[in-house]
Amino acid sequence: MTTSNLDQVLDQVKSLSLDEQRQLRDILDTLLAKAGPQVTDEEFELRLLEKGIISRIPPRIRDEAVYQNRKPVEVEGKPVSEIIIEERR
Repeated sequence: MTTSNLDQVLDQVKSLSLDEQRQLRDILDTLLAKAGPQVTDEEFELRLLEKGIISRIPPRIRDEAVYQNRKPVEVEGKPVSEIIIEERR
């Protein structure tokens, strides 16, 4: 759908009553649900592994207590973000 078509549809949707907009939303939700199943994180990682995009799937972190008391590391010099921006120029 081109932008002009989408704009026309949006204008028409805005002119609908609230009840009609709700009906339209329900229809769109039904159509989107039929589009196909959602891929889980595990399935996505397996696909990446099969295609060779990643070399391994790291284990999941199950214990979040490890991160509760962490402290940031103090670093001297410029922030890494500035260094990256400078190197890109």
